[in-house]
Amino acid sequence: MKIFSIIVTYNGMRWIEECLLSLINSTIPISIIVVDNNSSDETVFFIKNNFKDVTVIQQSENLGFGKANNIGIKRAYDDGADYIFLLNQDAFIYNDTIQKMV
Repeated sequence: MKIFSIIVTYNGMRWIEECLLSLINSTIPISIIVVDNNSSDETVFFIKNNFKDVTVIQQSENLGFGKANNIGIKRAYDDGADYIFLLNQDAFIYNDTIQKMV
């Protein structure tokens, strides 16, 4: 079973660490894809340097929430996703959230 979480970011430095750590600490392994909507802060740099297993897809412009999610969803399906979980950059999950949902 391959589960992916898609997170769309835009200048999300103040939230992204807690968000990503909550997914990484899931009781069920999750692959994480971040689609960055051309942040002007250090979001992308921070993720790439601190979360090596997170896939980051950088956009050269802000495509909006819907289009950015679609890019992440396509990537997840191309990588064999069975389930896809969308999560906002300013949210986090409990470590058993994905387990309960599956």
